[in-house]
Amino acid sequence: MQRRELLKSAAGLTILKSGSLRGQSAPSNRLNVALIGVWGRGTAHYNVLRDENVVALCDINENRTKEASILFPKAKLHWDWRRVMDQKDVEAVIICTADHHHAFIANWAMNRGMHVYCEKPMGISVDEIRT
Repeated sequence: MQRRELLKSAAGLTILKSGSLRGQSAPSNRLNVALIGVWGRGTAHYNVLRDENVVALCDINENRTKEASILFPKAKLHWDWRRVMDQKDVEAVIICTADHHHAFIANWAMNRGMHVYCEKPMGISVDEIRT
């Protein structure tokens, strides 16, 4: 079969949006994400996280965690971020806590092989960030 014949026969095919069956939106490409700090800057990530598998929500304020659990009902709720690090199914963390916690939580997560997205600043000092 020549190329022109192939193109003529393919003219009646439905063209799907890229990645609709496979690719970036495939279920196997979704990360198991934990959101640490669900209020304030954490709310800015809700729309992006709807396409991911949110497995943990963590905030010191239990009322805010319960509010976030309405959007992510399958997520386990934590008030201590160290319990999130112990959760075996977490593959990535989004850190939206107070600035002085960023580097410490990110360090724990990276030492466990997790992907990390951290709100800025990454740390308080250059030495803290290098660590």
